[in-house]
Amino acid sequence: MKKINVGIIGLGRAGQMHLHNLMTLPEVNIVQLADVFIDKFSDKLNELGFTNLTTDYHDLLNNPEIDTVFVFTSTDTHEQIVTDAAKAGKNIFCEKPLSMNTIESASVNVLKEVKKNGVKLQMGFNRRMDPQFRDIYTQVRNGNIGNPQIVKITSRDPDLLPHDLIQRIGGLLFDFTMHDFDMARYMMNSNISEVYAKGGTLIDPTLKDINDIDTLALVLQFENGAYGLIDNSRKAVYGYDQRVEVFGSKGMLKAENVSQSTVELYNETNKIERKPLPIFVQRYHEAYIAEMKAFISSLLEDKPVVATGEDVIMAQRAAIAAQESMKTGKPVKVNTHFSLA
Repeated sequence: MKKINVGIIGLGRAGQMHLHNLMTLPEVNIVQLADVFIDKFSDKLNELGFTNLTTDYHDLLNNPEIDTVFVFTSTDTHEQIVTDAAKAGKNIFCEKPLSMNTIESASVNVLKEVKKNGVKLQMGFNRRMDPQFRDIYTQVRNGNIGNPQIVKITSRDPDLLPHDLIQRIGGLLFDFTMHDFDMARYMMNSNISEVYAKGGTLIDPTLKDINDIDTLALVLQFENGAYGLIDNSRKAVYGYDQRVEVFGSKGMLKAENVSQSTVELYNETNKIERKPLPIFVQRYHEAYIAEMKAFISSLLEDKPVVATGEDVIMAQRAAIAAQESMKTGKPVKVNTHFSLA
């Protein structure tokens, strides 16, 4: 069996999850691990059989044995690490987003470096690979609901994040809603052409101190004339709330929350259902593995990746437009043309 020789950069909460997922894939040979706080994880990593550890990700990029790197660091480091990896000739998987920069040109320059060096880059829009959402996507493409006219997306986290983490990963729009912008565009098979956003701090007023919000409502228009509705919250007391609906000329498709059990209790006083799964690691477990398999397949079989640099730029543009819309109180147009020429 042909294998991919891998280096992993970033071993925080997401990095640990991805590491364990990659360990289950027989096509992956994990050569070296990097994290600025690697000493915190060394004992645990040694127990798993990993001894080639470093605090400097450049050691991975300079390692001729490694052909592919996985970047699971905080968002504020992605542009630099991806640029350096492309220059080193490594194929790259990078967690979304590529940047929390409101100046798009910086991200475009990263993608130009990727193209110049002829390496593959897949962005971590894992929800594209979720079995439920993928089923909706396929049925929409097959024309099962006719022409799609409205997409509705609900994404609500179960818990507030620490302020220092929010500042490293980009705030609600660039970290959280970025998934929803991509999902909306993915489902409708059309670029977002206009965004109208209203957001505020209905849960944690101290988020104003770091220029962030915890509650968001969005109206989207797509290049094909269709519409989208997104609502986000940083705290749903009942669990991780993730739902998608696509309405069309011949019907509707929707994916409800996933819980630990589908058993429902009905009695004379009420109906009882299990709460949604509590956190993203559990809710999107299958999707995280599927996106890794898809990336490895794209490398071994030289196939297109499932989420490209263009996809992340389009989501980033929508986030920038939403930020501007909240400031002005008006809808903001989004550039739908993309070229690295």
